[in-house]
Amino acid sequence: MKLKNSFCYFVIFGVLICNAFVSANDTALLEISVIDASSGETVPARLRIRDHAGKDYIPTGRLEVPIANDRWFVTDGFEKNTFSPGTVTLRAERGLEYRPVKQKIAIASGQIKKHQIKLQRWIDMRKRGYVSSENHVHLGIEQAAAMAAAEDLDFATLLSWWHSPKIQFPQDSQWVQKIKFAGITVPTAVFCGEKEDSWGAVYATGLRSPVEFKGGPVRSNLEFIKSARRKNGLICYQGGWSREVLIDALAGLVDVVNVCNNNFHRHKFQPRRQYSNLLEVDGFPEYPETPEGMMQMNTDTYYRLLNCGLKLAAGAGSAIGAKSTPIGYNRAYVRAGKNPDMTQFLQAWSKGRNFVTNGPMIFLSTGKGHRPGDSIDLLSCGDKITFNVEAVSEQPLCSLEIIANGGVVASAKLDTNQKNVKISHTLDIKQGAWVAARCTEQDLFLSDDELEKYRQGSGFYRREPCRLRFAHTSPIYVTVKGRGARVDKSIKEANKMLEAFRKFARKEASQEYLKEILDAIPERIE
Repeated sequence: MKLKNSFCYFVIFGVLICNAFVSANDTALLEISVIDASSGETVPARLRIRDHAGKDYIPTGRLEVPIANDRWFVTDGFEKNTFSPGTVTLRAERGLEYRPVKQKIAIASGQIKKHQIKLQRWIDMRKRGYVSSENHVHLGIEQAAAMAAAEDLDFATLLSWWHSPKIQFPQDSQWVQKIKFAGITVPTAVFCGEKEDSWGAVYATGLRSPVEFKGGPVRSNLEFIKSARRKNGLICYQGGWSREVLIDALAGLVDVVNVCNNNFHRHKFQPRRQYSNLLEVDGFPEYPETPEGMMQMNTDTYYRLLNCGLKLAAGAGSAIGAKSTPIGYNRAYVRAGKNPDMTQFLQAWSKGRNFVTNGPMIFLSTGKGHRPGDSIDLLSCGDKITFNVEAVSEQPLCSLEIIANGGVVASAKLDTNQKNVKISHTLDIKQGAWVAARCTEQDLFLSDDELEKYRQGSGFYRREPCRLRFAHTSPIYVTVKGRGARVDKSIKEANKMLEAFRKFARKEASQEYLKEILDAIPERIE
């Protein structure tokens, strides 16, 4: 009996050994390293690994980054795991300055395969004097720092207050915390806050202490913004179409209006035609629910504010954590000096020394060296000023334009597949003006079939595929006899908005808070 049992155990043990041997030879070991092609160093990045069955692989302990139905993750630059034999599809990205990579690797049973992904910079913005960040991040501090390092962002901000406190910090916490990921330190502003309701979404970035605000949606944004100002906050509105942005900007309480906002995601966009006229002013345009229509809505409503003589920097935010898109997909590049700290970065952004982009890079200057954020003061006779703009891209450019007081005054003639273009134009300026530049490109990285997979949802929550990518500078301002831009059409539209906003405030604000906002609304703009 003992002999029979021993024989059974031997057979079972042998079967297990054979199964283990077969199983080991039925898999392959894949070692991936992500390398900066110029330096040869391992770098963090965003990585997607898809096996032959179409399943995305997320290593244990890695931070996931969803983009539509794709499952990406943040890598420190090295990954090692077993896969079933077949073809593995790799995609790797590292922000806007590196060319994205898409590769297929065949792996065989029992193979140990080592593979390098070499990421190539097509531009180095640090060397050109720019640093980058965005203003709309719904993440925890460790998540924000890791994702920012993987996307090659220089600074991170996170909205630890959104309607109410979302992240608690010890009382002695510093407003900027320096978090490391994969050897990269990312200075992160941690006391930022967002008030988002029917009055408009506004982000207070760089606060020196946590947000304190009571009132909720029955109270306008005004006191939230004033409180943030006392904490040295950079005040950023989601778009020029926000209901309250004009009133707060006229009060001198807004620094930034997002032109590259969270309606644009990696490979897709949100149709939001209804945002074009939230105050229901008669005669205001509606924009087509196309990527170009949504971009025009963002720019036209921004221009209306500038045409009232307001100085407002262009802004960018992606809403990572609330939207399925990478951190810094929409980002600001700011001229903040050599090796700036967070304070210097935010101050330079508030002055408009920047451009915003989700793809191409754009550089505007005058013949005398003025750049975005600068003011040119002319005598009563005015003057001729030459404006020069250059657009540089990784994908084919579609347009490059110089904008003055909301109108196109010069545009480039582009050849097919052109990725670098310059134009120069002289304006005879006799009245106050603002001048900016914008460009677009077509992202051809994915095939039509691949791009179609980024279509999601329906109704308000739908996302549609998008190849449009664009950039926009903050303005250069020109005053004549001390007077800035005043465009009659925009001022008439703004006065209609003031009256419509009064009606909106009386409907939405509680009696406890109604007076504070009504008192802030000017009778009219002259």
